[in-house]
Amino acid sequence: MKIFELAARGLDLVAAFLKMRIVRLCALVLAVLVLLLVLTVFAVQLSRGDKFAGKRFDRPENYTMTIPGTEISFEMVYLPGGEFGMGSPEDEPGREPDEGPVHRVKVSPFWICATEVTWEQYEQYAIIPDSTMLDAVTLASPKINPEWIKRFTKWVFQRTEMFVCELDAITRPSPYYGAYDHGMGRRQKPAIGMSRLGAETFCQWLSKKTGEKYRLPTEAEWEYAARAGSPAAYCFGDDPSGLERYAWYEDNSDWETHKVGTGKPNDFGLYDMHGNVWEFCADAYDPDYYSLLSGKQVAADPLRKNSDDLKPVLRGGSWDDPPEALRSASRLEKQDWWNDRDPQRPRGRWWLVDANMVGFRVVRSFGE
Repeated sequence: MKIFELAARGLDLVAAFLKMRIVRLCALVLAVLVLLLVLTVFAVQLSRGDKFAGKRFDRPENYTMTIPGTEISFEMVYLPGGEFGMGSPEDEPGREPDEGPVHRVKVSPFWICATEVTWEQYEQYAIIPDSTMLDAVTLASPKINPEWIKRFTKWVFQRTEMFVCELDAITRPSPYYGAYDHGMGRRQKPAIGMSRLGAETFCQWLSKKTGEKYRLPTEAEWEYAARAGSPAAYCFGDDPSGLERYAWYEDNSDWETHKVGTGKPNDFGLYDMHGNVWEFCADAYDPDYYSLLSGKQVAADPLRKNSDDLKPVLRGGSWDDPPEALRSASRLEKQDWWNDRDPQRPRGRWWLVDANMVGFRVVRSFGE
């Protein structure tokens, strides 16, 4: 009997020892997981530039931002702001009534993208499948090999990025039923055909992704940037023949968009402010808004707020337009027919089926 008692005690000691080892092992595994989570969060924040944002992107100078998790970047040009005469004089050829009267406007310093947003950039938000999603079969039935470990590690990083950056709160556009590029090509050509909602939500996504606040330009910021100090019809003067060097429009476009940044930049270093694609602004289109502003000595950072009875406004002209539409003061109201052929009912909010001449560029306020 004593032998059995001793054996039982021995088994109890072994069980207690193993239990202690298991508890310690679990604690060790938990500690490792917590450490990995902390390191992943740190890596996500570092990749967004949060740690260095104050050093790299708050100085009054140009900078290049790479979209985290990609090799795709965009150039931001710093503009110091200032006063200018917004609108066009009555004797300017091609002038429309909604461009006057000319009034003094002051804009605060800001950054503006050197080019229109390209397909390479817009696809990261709108078209490429969400990189946070890992094949469920691969995840549930792992084959422990370097490739699986690599994919799983990437999945953990991206799920953490979703949580830290709150990217899961950003809605992505519904799929487009036709060719996104309307047969014109993508890559470094301007992204086209999105609604202003699509443009604004891209800005929200980019802001979450990078840790910097991006948005659409106001009409005043856009015209200030387009003029680049010139009071003339175009950034280079009043003679429309100069557009050949700066712009893609009906006379030289071959009826399609062109790769951004291939023409001559204006004196601020900005490309395609004239032509290639019309660009959405943050303002609502109001043909009488300038009359309201003309009563002020200087209008500071004006913005015509949006309302249900007003449509978006666009600037710059496009590959499909004559020279007068490319003037710095030219304005365009969003057209209903741009979405007439949308087969969805109700019509979709994200894409404008026939707006193959519409795009946008982003800005960022200095000090935000």
